[in-house]
Amino acid sequence: MMWTTIECAGHPRDMGLAQGDAARAAIASELSRHGIAVRRSRFPSLRPLAAGSVRGQGAGRELFRHFAHLGERLEGMAKSAEVPLDSLLELHLRVREGGEAGGLLSRRASLRAKTVGGANASKTAHKSAILERSLPTALAGEAGWIVRHSRPEVGFSSVEITLPWLASSVAGVNEGGLAVMAGPLLWGTPGNSGAAPSHVLVQECLQRFEDLEGALGWCQKRPVEGDQSFVLADATGAVATVISTGGRQRVQAGEGELFVESGEGIASGEGGDAGGGAARSAGTPPGPDRVLLDPFARRLQLEASGMAVDISLMDSAPEPEGD
Repeated sequence: MMWTTIECAGHPRDMGLAQGDAARAAIASELSRHGIAVRRSRFPSLRPLAAGSVRGQGAGRELFRHFAHLGERLEGMAKSAEVPLDSLLELHLRVREGGEAGGLLSRRASLRAKTVGGANASKTAHKSAILERSLPTALAGEAGWIVRHSRPEVGFSSVEITLPWLASSVAGVNEGGLAVMAGPLLWGTPGNSGAAPSHVLVQECLQRFEDLEGALGWCQKRPVEGDQSFVLADATGAVATVISTGGRQRVQAGEGELFVESGEGIASGEGGDAGGGAARSAGTPPGPDRVLLDPFARRLQLEASGMAVDISLMDSAPEPEGD
């Protein structure tokens, strides 16, 4: 399998336009696979925004209200992919249900946070945190993972793992030294009622914050829905987990090593999680592919399909402070 890498730069809508153009076929295919309308209306109208069933009320309205930058990304994606905005938004909202509706975002995955180095370590005096997430393999006909560079006009640049149709991401690191990864989305509310899906927290944190303290305080106040855990780390080596459940977020500080495995399995005969990938070191969580995030080095490393990709943002990042 060949991985796709795309770059999105500028204002939020510009970034959405770039993603929609690069992933047009995958976006249309994923909408069709879910039975969601692909063809745009020939007669644009503001009615869906004011009174429509997707943007005019419930979770869709809340996403645009509280996460305006992601809403603008969605608008750009829909325009350049030539699909209805309501259809793309519906795809984002239905994953809150988890399970089969969540697809790759809900499939079984392993998350690990490991603290290395420190004053007593022989190799380095700096304490660092390495985050790792397994990436389940897409099923036949299902849109798979991509690498995305986000270079917003305002905020921090980041490199991420996401899906072609997804405005947010599941794992990433930014130039300020913050890394975030999301665990599987386990449960939410069917339909379009409620709040925005919890996975939007990843992208917002990457764009807004360079340290753990600011990101954690912000996450606790966001109106999102979906049972999901997020592991965050910054360049100082600090690690914490944000646990979203019941429409609320709580923070759990982490130190040393954290390992979480959760998510939905795949029905027998569907395939997906079996298969190769790069060789694993001892103790590495199982999974065909994996992504590693190093906030101190501002680096994303991808081991997938027998290849290794190493992307660093250090060239554009400020020098990290010492102990």
